[in-house]
Amino acid sequence: MSEIRYSKFDNKYVIIAPERFHKPLNADCSHDDDSNKCPFCVGREDKTTKEIFSIREDGEWKVRVVPNLYTALNLETKFNSKRDRFFESFSGFGMHEVIIDTPRHISLFDFTQKEYFYLLKAIRCRVEDLKKDMRIKYLSIFKNYGLNAGATKSHPHSQIVGMPVLPVAKQELLRREFKYYKNHGRKLLADIVEDEIKDNKRVLFKNRDFISFMPYASLFPFEVMVTTLDGSFSFTNFNDSKIDELAKILQKTINILYKEIGEFDFNIEFFEPPINKNFDTEEFFDSIERFHLFYIRIRPRIFNLAGFEVMNEMFINPVEPEFIKKVLDEFR
Repeated sequence: MSEIRYSKFDNKYVIIAPERFHKPLNADCSHDDDSNKCPFCVGREDKTTKEIFSIREDGEWKVRVVPNLYTALNLETKFNSKRDRFFESFSGFGMHEVIIDTPRHISLFDFTQKEYFYLLKAIRCRVEDLKKDMRIKYLSIFKNYGLNAGATKSHPHSQIVGMPVLPVAKQELLRREFKYYKNHGRKLLADIVEDEIKDNKRVLFKNRDFISFMPYASLFPFEVMVTTLDGSFSFTNFNDSKIDELAKILQKTINILYKEIGEFDFNIEFFEPPINKNFDTEEFFDSIERFHLFYIRIRPRIFNLAGFEVMNEMFINPVEPEFIKKVLDEFR
């Protein structure tokens, strides 16, 4: 039985999930492996848990969503909280879904624009649906690619974890944005983007609706942020036309990174702000649309985190993003 524990010392939530102990180790990440054994491939749909959602065209699925077999949290668990002296915890209520990005057993670097479109559209549809469950407060939406990023299946897939609490790091981020808005009347990330465009030292791509750039204080080498130019704060703000524009810029961004560093391990965060209010978000929830800007973060895992980073939660990046931008410009 899972449990969400709160550390008053570290000011963090930790999911204790014994079910995850049986998750396969990071051994199945080669795209040359036998797709006949892959549960995510076409024709092996009966090898996954029961399908929750899919996008289909001409009778064929383009993306599927299924419950994670090695779930960290469970919707069947009744949500409750408890305190035992100084120790505080919550029951392991929540949900954990796997998005099978494409029927093709390929590297993500071989994705077509349409495959990015289907993935992003599936995320939007799941956010819209999961918002209806008032017990779920926050959705962590992410993709792990490669051994160093924590991937355990080579078939392209993403994950959604729905929780009854908001991780402390996200609370702190949203409170910073909220404070900035109260002081300036503007969105923090929108002002950053405005200066990035003026500076033009780290911008990779810009289209009608979105921009991708390397943050000034990038935590990881080759880290990229993708955000919107129209002030939108959520996946649910985007119609299919804007999802298509987002797919274009995401594909171009990942492809140009691939041209420079080859196939690399990475994590992608598709940040969706809290979807329902609770004690963690009561202070700012009703103002999120006014102060928050939608974003995606691509974090290559070229170097492993070492003791300094882990113990101090402070990152060392050995490459200036301005230098990387100049190198990538040669591949345009």
